[in-house]
Amino acid sequence: MNLEWSDVAETVAKIAPAAGGAMGGPAGAAVGGLLARVLGVDESPEAVRQAVQQDPEAAAKLKRIDQEHEREILSLTLEAETSRLAEINRTMRAEIDSDSAWRAGWRPFNGWMLALSLACVNFGLVAVVIMDPAQLSAVVDVLIWSVVAQGAVQGVNIKQRSNDKARKLGMQPGGFMDLVKGIRK
Repeated sequence: MNLEWSDVAETVAKIAPAAGGAMGGPAGAAVGGLLARVLGVDESPEAVRQAVQQDPEAAAKLKRIDQEHEREILSLTLEAETSRLAEINRTMRAEIDSDSAWRAGWRPFNGWMLALSLACVNFGLVAVVIMDPAQLSAVVDVLIWSVVAQGAVQGVNIKQRSNDKARKLGMQPGGFMDLVKGIRK
């Protein structure tokens, strides 16, 4: 059985809440290593779990770690979270700067698919009305929800594409309320 640090976090958190909470997050390995060193076991989740369950002094050691090393645990957690967020930001910047048709083209593609879908639905409705006008009421609900759902997705897509373009030009994208405030001035 291959345990992860997050698998041991709940067991540790019952005794040492700060350390256990940190083990469940991005700083899990660093905090787990600290606990392993203090408990005198291998730096593995399994060894820490066994020590906590079998060593009668482990609870006292974990409580002491939680009290004495709370700032260090918090620092490790903040470092890991900062690193994780920096990586996410690098990825987002790379996506925004990409000229790939797969990245930049999916929103326009969705717009064209919306137009094509609505055209097909409209032609279908015309055919239904011509063939059997009594069926029109059966498809109206589906038509309404289809148009509303696709229109909402397209509205979000258009707004996000505009935001991406503004960011690429070094501008801060604004929202609808910014537009309204500008009109009032």
